[in-house]
Amino acid sequence: MQVDVVYLEKQDGIGVICLNQPKKKNAISAVMMDLITDLLNELEQDDDIRVIVLRGAGEHFCAGGDLDQPGPSPITAEFSRKSLRRYTRAIRAIRSTSKPVVAMVGGYAVGGAVSMMLACDLVCVAADAKIIPNFCAIGLVPELGIMATLPAAVGPQRAKEILFLGERMTGVDCLRLGIANRVFPAERLEEETMALAQRLGARSSISLKITKGIMNSAMDAALANVLEAESIGSPLCSQSEEFKAIAAKFAKR
Repeated sequence: MQVDVVYLEKQDGIGVICLNQPKKKNAISAVMMDLITDLLNELEQDDDIRVIVLRGAGEHFCAGGDLDQPGPSPITAEFSRKSLRRYTRAIRAIRSTSKPVVAMVGGYAVGGAVSMMLACDLVCVAADAKIIPNFCAIGLVPELGIMATLPAAVGPQRAKEILFLGERMTGVDCLRLGIANRVFPAERLEEETMALAQRLGARSSISLKITKGIMNSAMDAALANVLEAESIGSPLCSQSEEFKAIAAKFAKR
């Protein structure tokens, strides 16, 4: 039986988009990001939905990019560029939907998952979550807008430290740094995130829509520039011998 790699649930005015590859810790593929974009566009048109929650199935939010995806052998820079644009469409959709998007982050959030988390309007994270922005550590350019969203949250010098080193952070670390809004014990993450979403849903939808639009407009011009620059820089890094050697190590695991 075919299982949807991303699925949507609607409950009490909340649309829950769930990454659904738990055996892979919900590692994201281009197909998954296409589906996220489509579901965000669907929810934007649904007047009964007031808030959107983005989460992963099972224990983990997302273990970053799925390395087991179809493509040419060897992977070309042009293929990487086109694939990356499918990912960035989802980031743009998170930012442009008029409804608040809340990230519910437990377990692992690695690489592009951290970028998705930071693209959301609010972030709820488990205290023991493992947040790992490991782009530079594996020889890639930080992707999916994180070079705009992270400095906006923590300042440019701290953002460079986080991205250059790619060290593991907990949910508690994220709250201290200002890249999470709420931190909860893992066993209460779902309950508390949904409670926050319900509180948002009870607010004036037109007020939230305008507030989100104005606040995002102040940053999203920079975000658009970063996403465009990534489309050149990231494919270039994907062709480097350093990255190929690291990717080969992962493929053997």
